[in-house]
Amino acid sequence: MVRNFAWLGILVWLLAGMALSVSAPAQARKGDVHFVETDVDLNADGSAVVAYTVQWRVVGDRLRGFVFSGSDRLAVGRFSDRSHAVDDAGNRYGLEINRLQRDAYEILLERGQGVRSGHVTYQFWFPTDFAQAGYLEPTTAEDGRELVVFNWSPVQWDEAERQRHYTLRVHTPLELPAHVLDARAYVLENDLVLTEPWVNERYRIDYQRGEHDRLVLLFHRSAPGNRYHMRVQIYLPAVWFDVAALQVAPSGMVGQAVDSLRELTGRGRSEHGADSLFFGVNALFVPGAVVLLAFFYLLMVGKQRSMVKAHRGLDAIRWDTLDWTPPKLVLSNFRVKGKICKDLSPLEAAFYLEIPFRQILSAMFTSLVREGYLEVTTEQPTLQAKVLRPPDAQLDIYERMFIHAFANDGQLSQQELEEIMNMAVRAVQQKAWDCDVAATQAFWRERIAGYDSETRETAARENRWQDTEYNRWYYWYHNDHPRYQRRYACQEDPWRHEAAIPVDSDHLQRSFINMSPSFDMNVCHDACHSACHSACHSACHSACHSACHSACVSGGSR
Repeated sequence: MVRNFAWLGILVWLLAGMALSVSAPAQARKGDVHFVETDVDLNADGSAVVAYTVQWRVVGDRLRGFVFSGSDRLAVGRFSDRSHAVDDAGNRYGLEINRLQRDAYEILLERGQGVRSGHVTYQFWFPTDFAQAGYLEPTTAEDGRELVVFNWSPVQWDEAERQRHYTLRVHTPLELPAHVLDARAYVLENDLVLTEPWVNERYRIDYQRGEHDRLVLLFHRSAPGNRYHMRVQIYLPAVWFDVAALQVAPSGMVGQAVDSLRELTGRGRSEHGADSLFFGVNALFVPGAVVLLAFFYLLMVGKQRSMVKAHRGLDAIRWDTLDWTPPKLVLSNFRVKGKICKDLSPLEAAFYLEIPFRQILSAMFTSLVREGYLEVTTEQPTLQAKVLRPPDAQLDIYERMFIHAFANDGQLSQQELEEIMNMAVRAVQQKAWDCDVAATQAFWRERIAGYDSETRETAARENRWQDTEYNRWYYWYHNDHPRYQRRYACQEDPWRHEAAIPVDSDHLQRSFINMSPSFDMNVCHDACHSACHSACHSACHSACHSACHSACVSGGSR
């Protein structure tokens, strides 16, 4: 009996030690996750480069870094030597990346540096293989189409209660043809990308032309919350891939769990007779104690691997082991076919009809001069004007902003023009994000062409004015304006100031029709911003804390 109590004491001591390690308080957080963006540069054979960009908000006395963890079966290759971080002041830091355990890496600013306030944006990337990890696999649709399914989630993030957004971009192997101007329309018209219904429900989705003309799929979630599981499941044409190379490697997780149990309990019958732990007076107690220890150990192992189950889900792509019924494939599209956006302002309609930004500004300037709001002081090489009277409430918001831009120094700045452009683009996105682009454009073309058509055509003949789509828009814009009094009768060229307007690029033409609300058209958008990365608690703490708490998630700012 003494021996029994001795074993009981050892068991209690072990369990108490484990419980204390679990309940030990985590180190004070040094930062909050502000946003996370992940880029997957996917090759035809399943190999890829995964880039994480994570911006942290400093909340403690000094932020150095975090722990990146939770990649599950995805093997993390050697991190790029060009991985870096940038603070709000533009200071650039190299990164010190230390492996803590199999799936946990400490990512710190090098040479012991830290940031005491503001934000720090970390950007790092590594090679991997989605096919070997089992996240990319061939399949067949119900209609017989050969497809490849991409079923994956970037890591979950702790300390992310106030995370602004989580964005995933998948750079596919497909190179868009040069004649394709609207990547979204091209994808939808050709049924190229299919998704599960829940993907459409969770995310805003967009299609873009990326570097080297590759098709980029964008999935965006605003305010995702702490430890958000950013999983997507999409189906792509098999012809984009080297299907023979897409062989899913066995995960081995069941075998690992069985081996753990065997290592803990031993095999076969002991040869030590009555004094053995498994015989005599210990026959009932000791096996029970071992079972309790095994249970607690497996609880830790199970929690550490809980993200594996979460990443797979019940409909994971290890279909050969499941009784799986192919889901109904649906297009990843928020647009409603035939839906028309009818509440655009005249200037917003010009954006939607893809009139170049310089010409929109030139037309607006021509009308404001014609109506006595502005007076030209210099036409070349850069347009300059003085304000004759302040804008009134009947003017469009863009017209008021345009007049105010001249008020300070009599000329336009790139920043002022970008503000006008960005406001217009955001307004169009908010109003028309789910509308049918072709149907909406057709509606506005018809409405503009029908406005005062007989008078316009007569004036055009008399003044040798070409009755083009752009000219028709200007005729409608000026003459239908509630505040403009001096009628435009096709006498002058509204585009003549175009070359003197200091716009660095007309890149808004065409590209702005990317109507996803998640698409940020800010011209000065930080190019270094975004991708994805993760963090976890310190190695010693997470070993026990994660077992009963957050297992494989990123966070743990330090």
